[in-house]
Amino acid sequence: MAKFEDDEKVNDGYTIVFVNDDKNKEHEITFENSSGEVVYHGSPAYPDDPNKRTGEENEMVDQAQEYAKWYVARKTEYDTVPWYLRSDQIKQVKDVVENLSDDDLKRYFHHYYQQLAGAYDDSIEQPNPDPVPAGAAMNEYREHKLDVYLTEDGSTVDATSGVHVMYYADINDDRIIRSDDPYPDRKPDTRLEHVVIDINRDQFREFLVYHLRCQIRDSYLARGEEPPEEYRVLGPGTDHMMVRCMNRDSVPDYHNYNASIKGYRAEDTFNAGVFGQILGLF
Repeated sequence: MAKFEDDEKVNDGYTIVFVNDDKNKEHEITFENSSGEVVYHGSPAYPDDPNKRTGEENEMVDQAQEYAKWYVARKTEYDTVPWYLRSDQIKQVKDVVENLSDDDLKRYFHHYYQQLAGAYDDSIEQPNPDPVPAGAAMNEYREHKLDVYLTEDGSTVDATSGVHVMYYADINDDRIIRSDDPYPDRKPDTRLEHVVIDINRDQFREFLVYHLRCQIRDSYLARGEEPPEEYRVLGPGTDHMMVRCMNRDSVPDYHNYNASIKGYRAEDTFNAGVFGQILGLF
């Protein structure tokens, strides 16, 4: 995976970061300090137009920019990093979920279990049956998302959202029907993202922890870094990284439990066959 050499400077309200990707090509990336947004990304090695770049070149550009977002957030006071790159916070959620009491696990996550498992068990009522209007989606693919917020000290769960539903209106046109959210203006500490799955209630904590490990893996991969050994697992993590895996030949299928990737393994499959069938809708 990519290894980066970085440098940064702050100049008149902007932070400029220089990143070398794993092809040893330099990227200059500029952030506006007030918004934390990227306002410039240039590299003499790659065309400016994404449509004129190969899939591998687009991956190098994306990795460089993701790394820069993560780097600036770590090195400055500016909030430039999206939730899916925040490895430490996703890990904190994982640790909290592992240690939640059964009552708190049910309190904060049972409605998500009902949403995922209810599609396969008529005795389980889904809290948010398919809200997509008839004819609005290009296929039957639905992804269910749950925002997770920790307390300020990170010691336990503060709140979780209702279940948001993502669908595809067309190719490359994903849309989200949002449910209730206690903190609509706050970045979640993580966002669980998964399709429906046939799973028993007593497997659910293990499933959540494994999914979070896959998300931690993806947070490293998205910014071009090899994850620590503990997170070199196969299975669906963040939607952000799964799309890159599915659309770029240069990116291995980390989201696929059955993939063959050196150094990675599927420790638990959680009905991978069903997941694979749903991916086949694309």
